[in-house]
This record gives sequence, structure tokens and C-alpha cells, in this order.
Amino acid sequence: MKKLTAGVLVLVLSSSLAVANAQQKKSDTVRTQDIEGVVVTALGIKREKKALGYAAQEVKGDIISDAGQTNAVSALSGNVAGVQVTAPSTMGGSTRITMRGISSIGGENRPLIVVDGVPLDNSNVNDSDTQRGAGGRDYGDASFDINPDDIESVTILKGGPAAALYGSRAGNGAIIYTTKSAKKGKTDVQFNTGVAFESIYIRPKLQNQYGGGYSDTLPTATINGQTYNIQEYETDASWGPKYDSNLMYLPWYAFDPEFSNDYLKAVPWVAPKNDVDSFFNTGVTYTNNLSVAKSFGDTNIRLSYTNTNISGIVPTSKIKKDNFSINLNSKLSENLKAEAIMNYVHTEGFNRPEVGYGDNSVAQKFYQFGQRNLDFSKLKDYKLADGSQRTWNRTAWDDATPLYSDNPYWTINENTSADSRQRFFGNAGLTYNFDKHFYVVGKVYGDVYSQNISSRVAVGSQAISNFTLQKRNVSEFNYEGRAHYNNNFGDFSLNSFAGFNYRDNKLSWLNGTTVGGLVIPGLYNLNNGVENSLASNYESHAAVKSIFGSVSIGYKDLLFLEATGRNDWYSMLNKSGFYPSVTGSFVFSNVLKNNWLSFGKVRAGWSSIAQGTTPYARETYVTFGSPFNGAPQYSNPNTAANPDIKPELKITQEVGLEARFLKNRLGFDVTYYQTKSKDLILAVPIDPATGYLFKTINAGEMTNKGIEAMVTVTPVRNENFSWDVTWNFARNRNKLVNLYQDLQNQVLTNAPFRAQLVAQVGQAYGAIFGTDYVYDANGNKVVDENGFYKASEIKSLGSILPDYNMGFRNTIKYKSLSLSFLIDIQKGGKYFSTTHMWGMYSGMLEESALGGNREAGVILDGVKEDGTKNDILLDAPTWGGTYYNTVDAQNVFDASYIKLRDITLGYDLPKSLIGNKIQGIRVSAFARNLFAWNLANKGIDPENTSYGSGNVQGLEGGSLPSTRTYGVNVNFKF
Repeated sequence: MKKLTAGVLVLVLSSSLAVANAQQKKSDTVRTQDIEGVVVTALGIKREKKALGYAAQEVKGDIISDAGQTNAVSALSGNVAGVQVTAPSTMGGSTRITMRGISSIGGENRPLIVVDGVPLDNSNVNDSDTQRGAGGRDYGDASFDINPDDIESVTILKGGPAAALYGSRAGNGAIIYTTKSAKKGKTDVQFNTGVAFESIYIRPKLQNQYGGGYSDTLPTATINGQTYNIQEYETDASWGPKYDSNLMYLPWYAFDPEFSNDYLKAVPWVAPKNDVDSFFNTGVTYTNNLSVAKSFGDTNIRLSYTNTNISGIVPTSKIKKDNFSINLNSKLSENLKAEAIMNYVHTEGFNRPEVGYGDNSVAQKFYQFGQRNLDFSKLKDYKLADGSQRTWNRTAWDDATPLYSDNPYWTINENTSADSRQRFFGNAGLTYNFDKHFYVVGKVYGDVYSQNISSRVAVGSQAISNFTLQKRNVSEFNYEGRAHYNNNFGDFSLNSFAGFNYRDNKLSWLNGTTVGGLVIPGLYNLNNGVENSLASNYESHAAVKSIFGSVSIGYKDLLFLEATGRNDWYSMLNKSGFYPSVTGSFVFSNVLKNNWLSFGKVRAGWSSIAQGTTPYARETYVTFGSPFNGAPQYSNPNTAANPDIKPELKITQEVGLEARFLKNRLGFDVTYYQTKSKDLILAVPIDPATGYLFKTINAGEMTNKGIEAMVTVTPVRNENFSWDVTWNFARNRNKLVNLYQDLQNQVLTNAPFRAQLVAQVGQAYGAIFGTDYVYDANGNKVVDENGFYKASEIKSLGSILPDYNMGFRNTIKYKSLSLSFLIDIQKGGKYFSTTHMWGMYSGMLEESALGGNREAGVILDGVKEDGTKNDILLDAPTWGGTYYNTVDAQNVFDASYIKLRDITLGYDLPKSLIGNKIQGIRVSAFARNLFAWNLANKGIDPENTSYGSGNVQGLEGGSLPSTRTYGVNVNFKF
């Protein structure tokens, strides 16, 4: 490959080009080897892209770091064709990422994440209730530990043919992160500092015309001989009287003598001056990174430290993260090279906000059940001098006991959580070159971390006081050896290697929780429970032994054929698995040598990969129940294991076409793929007389078919100005072909109250099941004798999977000034909203105000069962109640969106201004999720309907507002 000059143009999002040649030379001919780059592929092996027979896309680290990203996985959203990322705004929350659809019903559907060759554990500890929207804290994924400031590039291996060398764990593709390293002969010192601000953006629109209660008049009470209007303090709904400044009443905070300015003082029945929005803070994130890269002869070392401090939109919530990394490589002799990379990450979180329908979910209290007359400046005085709570939701005017809801400021100050994670990951290895063709590599990869989580419910809360503690330890070590042989034989080239891998995984966790409440307020210890605390623990140990190999043969840089194979022996399964792949590519631009064709290639690939199951899946083990009257309880589990269980098998076929034209000014990359997943691992119902309700078996088949496309255009490029446009598009069609015998569906989970998430035969994965409208022959909605919409039988209301995703990135550069922005688009998919259901039921949402004329009631648009037009009048609270107990389709929404995902404006200060002591200063301003359009429900962000990165998606249980972020970075190079 010719040495590229300073005229190189980096096309960061092209799946068929890593580096585009912009050399100034006399000849107009651009050769393939000038424009085809080198990318990191499976097992960290660098390959020329022209030789690859599968789809692999590269994203440069600048795309991630320049936009002020704190999560290296969510940063891929909209940037990669065929990759769907769901990144809710919850502080440090989970990021769901899938490639080419869903292939398993209950197994893993996320890709493997690899950092510098280390397969990184990306566990999500959110429990099942949290994930289905039933309440809990989102502690995020372990991939949050990846430091965006250290990333050099990301390679996305989208399918089986690309990731087959990783065997069973990469059946869903792989994301390969390569971190920065020192360059031989160079010294590089950089300091990067940035600040970002986060403000609430998309949130439910609340009505502002009626106050709390169920009656259209205020009740009265005689206190100290005087009669006052009071409110329905015990009611957590807002069907009360219309606001009237002449109507005086005693608010919830008028009954505490120690607050003398408010004691028994009536106030007007009006909308609050400080409403829900005033509760939220402007979140602030500070990021500082210092890196030093130095070359000492044949030794290169890079040291990096990054400190990240995040304060969330919910007061008291915060995360602190410290990343240390060392990247070292040294040439020990003419033939021997050593390298080592070590990362240490320490993450401390405090009071990550609860999400979903839970006791400590402020979103549930703000948007689903509450009173719209509450002034948040008064709620801030949430505690009396004796430590007891002051809440608006009093049991009665003379009983301050919280009935349903705590004061939100009590929630965020007293019912808190804390979490911490300490993690080491990295690798060390030796490479010995016998000659220029043959070398061997030996490496050890390690990933070890411990995580502690504690949560508190204070004495005096609406719920029973509690203290819970969880400790979790995870480790994985991979021991790998490879022998490589590469050579040219006339017109033929050979690239080959063979190796082995031994993987060792360990997991242990310990849970403890108090029972019956806490004895001493403010003392959070497992020994402070009213009854003996409960504890449970779990340990697992699994291993996989593997051998693998690859052979790639090239002919005249024109034809390439590659075959790989890997055999895995699992400690948790009886049978081993052999996973082959075959790929080929034809570089037709080396035959059609025309000036207008810069590069062209067709490719095809096939693979057969499986994914293993969980440890101990072959055996059935006794379960331990909570002690009863001091005696332990033992029982069979609900599901019987299967000693003959096999891995799920996924067969992939793909073809692709890449081309570049007009000196690389125009290009495209298109891939068509289809996958078949069979031997799905299912828990099917069996006769309870066996002692079990379900048994684990291999059955079922699921298919995915889709197309990915990438188009790159450079409309303008000259010495001072360039404009690059990249468009990516992905469309996937998923179908569950069959399950087991006549079994037609598998329930994945239930929403907190209504609707289910189901795998339904003949439909796309993740169908939302609930009741629909009933229509007559003319398409009119039918109402019953009460004037309510009639509900159909339980049926599919649509899948959570989108029709397609696409992204547009524009990058404009003028001298030292650059502008880049990304439009991210999703079309289709569905989600169920618990917030909409209860917000309408309780009269909280704007729509429930009926334009300020609730008194007129509602006649639902439809016809009676006899076909006549509906004329049955419903009062407003009754109408609102029908959003819960009749037609679920009222609360199912399209998940489409158009988002300005990120925009970055950067400027390199001129040398005349910064002098010679500093090599460069770059100032960049950025914004993320700045605008969103095309939302079916204007008050809910479709990406905010996820509370975990697993298979349970699309069930919105009570989400915080989504946020927009804006900030500035300054990079100093010394």
C-alpha cells in the first residue's frame, strides 16, 4: 500500500472503505490498494478489507469522543447499518443493541463485545420486574466501563460469517473496540476536558385545569371550631374541581404547627407556580482525560486517565467513574515482541432513579397517579423536626400517614441506593516471528470485576422500611495460542492460522434483605430487621475448550476464498459444536480497469454458529424457599432441565456488493442476508403430575431476512473545503416459524398490569398481546350497552421490532473548521405505555382535561351493536377509566421517530494564536438528541420504553423524561 499523504480523507462510516485516498499525484488512476484499508477483524487480527467476504464496518473513535459520549455502545446509534441501538436517557442506564434482528426467544440476542481482544462481560443486573416496567433501578450494562476517550476505532462484524471464529458466543455478531496506542518514534501528550449539560425534553403533557380528587366540589372539615374547604388528600387522581382563584382551601401542608407560616392558612385553588418540571435539575457531566504516549526505542507505552462525574436530572442522583489504562508493546529481540494492555475502572453510583411502576419511581407519581395542584416548592419541606415524613398523600386531614405516595423529595433523599463496581480487564502476550512468513502468538485475556449494590427504604415511608444488599463477582479468563503462516506463491496469496482457546467463567452473588421493616430508623444493616434477615447466594463455574483455524487464499488481488472452523467443547452440554464459515470475494475493479471505477467487489458468505446455554442446564437442582416457622423449605423448580439439551444453531447466508466511483467521490455497499435459527431452547408445558410445570427442550425455528445499505458521497472536495455525506439503511424481517408441536405462542413476560410480550408463531418476535377494538363490517368501532368500547379477544397488537432504521451523517470541513451532524430514523415497531393508561385513568394527562370542558362528558366515536350511532354519554372520570379495563390498543403506540442524534462543531486554533509550545488546541461544541419528530405519542420517547438490555423491550411502565444534551470539549496537544 502506498504511503498516504496529508490529503487523506477519512470516511468514518463507510462499510467498504476504511481510508479513502486523496493523494495529490499526476495520475488520475486510483488503484484498489490505495483506497482499501486495513481493519481489525475477529480475534484482533488485522486484514485488508478487499480480502473480506463478509460485511464489516468501521467507525473511528473521533465519532464517539467528539460528540461528548459517555457510553461507547449507545454512541453507535444511527452510525451503523444493520445495528439497532435503544439508548434510554436514564442516567447510566442500559443500552440495548442488536444486529440483524432477533434470533433467540429466551437466549442471548446481543452481540459479543470485545475490547483489545478481551471478550468483555456485558451483564445487566436489572431484575425481571425492572425490565418489564414494574419498578426498580436501572443499573446499566457492564459495557459502561469502556472509556470513549481511549477508543481508536470500532469494527462491527455484523453476521455469522464475520464472527464465526469466536464460536458460540458471537452468533449475533461482534463489536470490536481497539484502543489507542503509542506510535513508534512519537511522543504525544493530550489533555481533553469537557462539560455537558442535560435537560428534560420529551415527557408526558399534563393537564393544568383541574386539581386533585374525584369530586367536582371540595369537601369540608371543621377544625378548631372553624369550617374549611379541604381537599381529598387521600386520592391520587386529578378528577377534582376546576381551578378557581376565588375558591379557598387548606392544602396538604397546612397541618404542621412547626411550619407557622402555613399552619391552617387557606390558599386559592389554582394551578401551581412550581409544577413537575421544576423538580428536575439540569444534569451536568464533567469529563477530564489526560494521556501520555511515548516511544523509547523499540518500546512504546501509552498511559491514560479519565475522570467522569455525572449529576443526573433527578436531584441527588450521580455517578463517578475513573478509568486508568496502560498500553505497552516492546520489541524484546529481532524476533520476539511483547505486549500488554491493562485497564482499571472504578464506578460509583448514588441514587440511580427508580423507573417503571414502583414505590420509589417519581415518574410514576408525576405522570400516572397524583394531584395536579401540588406546588413543588412546598414539597421540598418533606420532613418534620422529629424525622417523620410530610407527604401530600395524607390518609386524612388529621392523619399524616402516607397512603399511596411518598413525598418525592423524601423519596430521593431517604429511599436511596448506592452501587459500586471495580473492574480489571486487559491482555498480555508474546509474538515470536520465526521468519517473515511464520509466527506464533500466545496471549492471556482477563476480565474481573466485583459489584456491590445497596438500597434503602426509610422508616416512615409508605412502603415497609427495608435494607437490601447485593454483592456480585464475575471473572473470565481466556488462554489462547495461535500459529500464523502467510505467504505469496506467484499469483496466489495465502493467509492462514490455527489455534486453541480455553475459556474459564466464574460467577457468584450474595443477596441479603431485612424482613418486617427496620427497628432503628436510619440504621441500615442486615441485623436491624424486625425479623431475621433473609440471605441467598449462587455460584457457577463454566468452561469452554476450543480449537479453531482459518485459511484464506487470494489470486492476483482479484479472487479471495476463505474458510474458518471452530470446535467448542462445553462444560455445560453433552455435545461439542463445530462452527464453520465460508466466504469469498471478487474484486472486479481489477478486471474492469476504468478511470470512473475506483473500486468494486462482490462477496458472499455462509456460516453455521450456535450459542451455548447457561451453566448447569443439563441437571435439575432443588430450589430453596424462604423458611417457614424457622424451618427451611426445599422443592423442585417449576422447570425441569434436560440432560440432552443442545446449543441453539444459527445458519447465515449473505451476499454483498461494494463499489466506489469517480476517484472515490461516490460509493455504496449493499448486503442481503438471511438467517435460520433452529433448536431453540424453550420451556414447554408438561403434565404437573411429573412434579414440574415446564421442561426445557430444543424445538422451534426462527428466521431473519434483511438488507443493509451504505452510500457515501463527497459532493465537494478541494484544498480548503470538503463535504461528505453518508447514508445507511437497514431493513429486517423476522418470523417465528414454529415452536413445539401445536404450541402457538410463548409468553416472554407480562407488563405491570395489562398487555403481554409474546413470541407468536407466524409473526415477528416480541408481539404485544392485548385487547383490540371491535369493528363492524364498515370499519366502525363498536361500543357496548354502557357506551364503552367493546374489547376483542386477546390478540397481537404489533411487534416491538421496527420496519427499518436509517441514518444520515453530513460532515463539512472548511480549513480548520468542521461541522458534523447525524439524523437517526426509525420506522415502525410498537410499544405499550402504562403511563398513558394510568395517566388517562387518573385524569393527569393533558388529553383527559377535554379542553377544559370535562363537565360536558364524552360520547365515544363509534356505533352500537345494532349499527346505530353511539349516543351514550360518559362522565369524564368514567371515560378516563376505560383506558385501563377495556381496549389495550388505546395504549399501544407506533415506535417511529426522527432524531437529530448528534451535532458537533469543531475548530482548530491557528498556530499564530497558540504559539509553538502547544502543538494544537481544538475546541468543539456538541449536542445530542437535540430534536425529535414524528412521535406517535408526543409525551413519550420510543427509546425510553426500555429498562434493560435483554429480550424484554417495549413495555413502558413509568419512564423519566428523555433528555437533550449539549456541551463543549477542549483538546490540548503538547
